[in-house]
Amino acid sequence: MATYKGIQGYSVQKLSSDPTASEAAGQLWYNSTSGKFKVGTSGAGAWATGGTLGTARYDVSGTGTQTAAIIMGGNPGSKTNSETYDGTTWTAVNNITTGRAQTASAGTQTAAMVFGGKIASPPDGVTKSEEYDGSSWTEGADLTAAQGTWWGVGTNTAAFGFGGRTTNPTTIAAITQTWNGTSWAADTGLTSDRFWNAGAGTSTAALCYAGRLVPTTGLDLTEIWNGSTWTEVNDLNSLRFGAGGAGTTTSALCIGGRQVPGSGILANTEKYDGTSWTEVGDLGGATYMQAIAGNATTALSAGGYNGGALATSEEWNDPVYTIKNVTVS
Repeated sequence: MATYKGIQGYSVQKLSSDPTASEAAGQLWYNSTSGKFKVGTSGAGAWATGGTLGTARYDVSGTGTQTAAIIMGGNPGSKTNSETYDGTTWTAVNNITTGRAQTASAGTQTAAMVFGGKIASPPDGVTKSEEYDGSSWTEGADLTAAQGTWWGVGTNTAAFGFGGRTTNPTTIAAITQTWNGTSWAADTGLTSDRFWNAGAGTSTAALCYAGRLVPTTGLDLTEIWNGSTWTEVNDLNSLRFGAGGAGTTTSALCIGGRQVPGSGILANTEKYDGTSWTEVGDLGGATYMQAIAGNATTALSAGGYNGGALATSEEWNDPVYTIKNVTVS
């Protein structure tokens, strides 16, 4: 009887248990416990259902990683609620000191910032920024100008916010603001005014993409920040505003969003490779104005809006690793 080595030209490692799916990618082995040949594969990125939020919300921001995230604020009602995520479960933690929505955020689950935003009553922009130490929120230095419906990147000692609206409801801004760990300073403005934009990166290497002008549809414009100036690069494939963003200037995601005020909520995800955008796996459910954490490989989308405030969250993994049985005869 022919052996597998004789047929295929190489020997197969025998293991009593399978390695992890990510470790096994591209490998073939024989599982002596199950009596099966197995192979590890990697496929295109995909979204999977995550934990359910304690409080449904939209116009919410978040930061951290897929398995160690924090979200804060949101609508309806300019919430103060904060929740943390451990990769499975959302847990309520201490509230932010000023209830608001449409904020920007930066940092990690245990060293986070939230800055700017809008309050519902009276409806106006907020200059406040707050810092989280893993236990409680403390108010820090104010922004140089009220800013909301915008995006933030970076850390709690080097944060960067861009786009948005300075006052309610229609003063749209191209301005940016930089945090050095102590104070905020106005920085070089975007080349294009926009609000409800998304972004990715750090305070010295960032992307700004999507957004909206009043009363137009969403934008597909993308700009890159090198620490001193913004330059327009290749556009998104789909017009959108209120989308989520994660990643770096060479590997970023644009997640969900809305194409037209009043309709057109998207599940589309696009990925940026440093040159161009490509459509990848859709969200399980269309949403916009959601919180985002993580990066272009392992991201988290939480909450948002689709006919009402959502309490759902979804997890992005790229690639998706799988172990499959191999049929031999």
